[in-house]
Amino acid sequence: MPFRSVRFLNAGSCTQWGYLAGRTTRRLVRFPAVFVHLDHPTHGQSLIDTGYSPAFPDATRPFPQRFYRWLTPLHLPPERHARGVLEQQGLDPAAISRVFVSHFHGDHIGGVREFPAVRFAYRTTPYERLMSESAWTQVRHAFLPKLLPTDFVERGEPIAEEQFRPGDGDLSDFRVHDYWGDGDLLLVDLPGHADGHTGYLIRTDAGTVFYIVDATWDVEGMLAGRPLPRISLALQHSKADYLRTQAKLKRLTVPLLACHCPRTQAHVANPAG
Repeated sequence: MPFRSVRFLNAGSCTQWGYLAGRTTRRLVRFPAVFVHLDHPTHGQSLIDTGYSPAFPDATRPFPQRFYRWLTPLHLPPERHARGVLEQQGLDPAAISRVFVSHFHGDHIGGVREFPAVRFAYRTTPYERLMSESAWTQVRHAFLPKLLPTDFVERGEPIAEEQFRPGDGDLSDFRVHDYWGDGDLLLVDLPGHADGHTGYLIRTDAGTVFYIVDATWDVEGMLAGRPLPRISLALQHSKADYLRTQAKLKRLTVPLLACHCPRTQAHVANPAG
């Protein structure tokens, strides 16, 4: 039974030079931090990521975490964090039962502490690796442990790497985990951008959409073969894996949406259709 609705929503944004994300402009561009609200008739309401929240400025106040703030200046109007955005959309934050963590970058986990009763679906091995790193290396990997609640592991629904199996059909080039076993939500391993970076193939009444999160910052640019500058490729967790993932994505026919892509903004606040 497919999802009743899928809503793409914004929770803050950061500012960066457009060409660093594969855009044709060299001007400063605002990149919204998208999170996704899922409503399923059997599995209830969930989120994919949470975008930014006021916790981000607090977490980036000390050194070396402050470098993260300087590199990606934050814009967060009042009540434009995940909890406030849900309420403005007429959605009850208390009804959210689960947050799927696509990866542990600050613009994706910035609001998880706003949901004190949810479960967290996350990949165990990447989390453990990040937690074992020094503060400087964590900043290099865009990870801010202070964004996570102290009971993150206790509320976790950890996903082992062994749960990802070779996909079939259009996804035969990818490793896939059918989260509920009913085909409605497939977690897809999209390595390269971050340790454990995960995309989501979502089946709705209106069709299927593949949310590839940060596997690209601009879908049109990726499909057109427009390369990222060297500095942007160097910031990926694995340049080689990132490029391999994009080559596989370009062969797909399913609609692709990415977190910071202009294409996704056409869907913001609208149920999937």
